[in-house]
Amino acid sequence: MINKPRVAPAPAVVLTTTLLISSVLFADGFRNPPEGARAIGAFGGHRAFADDANATIHNSANLVDLEQPMVQANTTFGYGRNEFQGAGAYNKTKAPFFALPGFSAAIPFEKGKYAVGLATYVPFGRSVAWRDSDYFAQNNISYAGSMTVADFTPNVAMRLTDSFSVGVGADFYYGKVEQKTIFTPPYSTIFGLPSGTESKLTADGNAIGWNAAATWKMTEKQRLAATYRSPFTIKYTGDNDLSTGARSDIDANIEYPAILGLAYGIELTDTLKVEANAEWLDFSQYQRLTIHDSDPRFGTTVQQQLKENWTAGLGASWKFMPKWTLRSGFMYLENPTPDATYGPLGPDTDQGVISMGLGYETGHHAIDVGYAYGLLSGRNVSGSLNSPDGKYDYQVQLLSLSYGYKF
Repeated sequence: MINKPRVAPAPAVVLTTTLLISSVLFADGFRNPPEGARAIGAFGGHRAFADDANATIHNSANLVDLEQPMVQANTTFGYGRNEFQGAGAYNKTKAPFFALPGFSAAIPFEKGKYAVGLATYVPFGRSVAWRDSDYFAQNNISYAGSMTVADFTPNVAMRLTDSFSVGVGADFYYGKVEQKTIFTPPYSTIFGLPSGTESKLTADGNAIGWNAAATWKMTEKQRLAATYRSPFTIKYTGDNDLSTGARSDIDANIEYPAILGLAYGIELTDTLKVEANAEWLDFSQYQRLTIHDSDPRFGTTVQQQLKENWTAGLGASWKFMPKWTLRSGFMYLENPTPDATYGPLGPDTDQGVISMGLGYETGHHAIDVGYAYGLLSGRNVSGSLNSPDGKYDYQVQLLSLSYGYKF
């Protein structure tokens, strides 16, 4: 850190990069991958033909197409590893495995004219833990942190005509962040702390947003879908605990993006469906992060300078046997993080994702598995306020399992 003057001073690093946790988990910003094994398996197309209880999340207008009430449990398991190589510096992450749980339920009624759904899942987050004996931890750079933003979303849907349906819902968010930093000279001396003092920050908060969706069946075989999730802001409040026993109060606001999705789907045959999806995410509202700390040594304002970004992809499903469906997809994810504010706890890069999935349905039961692999070439960072110069490399894979029961 002493030899890297462009890196943000320690007060900024202590609190700022934590609240932007974004391990490369198919990250466009700090958003998590789509919910459920069907969406993971057809990664680039999961809106227009969303046909299970997870439609509550992906396209609530499609809830009226469900023929029976349904509950669905989802878990996405992942492997993600990051490495950093700079001038005289090397670092890699530990604890590369993670899991994201979720649950959805939906009930159609009045012969498909109306439907209600609810879901709880984790739309934003990540976890990054660099080794505490390596470069970042030993040079006053935050080396470990996590962000989790859970959403509880009830939705209602209505079929307005035979070919047009809409859905609307609320989003009740709960967010939690945690981060660790070790102070060594010169910052331990400047702050009057023993060398090796560790700072552990924990904070949480709540927010409310809303979402809407519409599906238009243009023809018997074609449909258009649009979805929208409102932006929201979480005010995080919590503690900054030092290993010396000292504690201070902190608070900070984090702005999360509006998300607009568009999808076109076509049934090429009775068993083959293809879908194209595109999204616009307005991360540009998150330009700076101001940390208020009751200990003035740690309060700061740091530029984030995030930008708008896009995603685009294709997904397909083939019902090759009466009870079996094969899925595949590709999606390109543009990242919103500029080089100027890139940080070790916020790794993000432009990337492609390829995926495969398999589904089995019999009677009341639906079992799905999806696998996705990140096409990542790494990222060279130079001149960042929050990171030393060097090359970041990433590996990431996902395995998603879903079980649904139809009543």
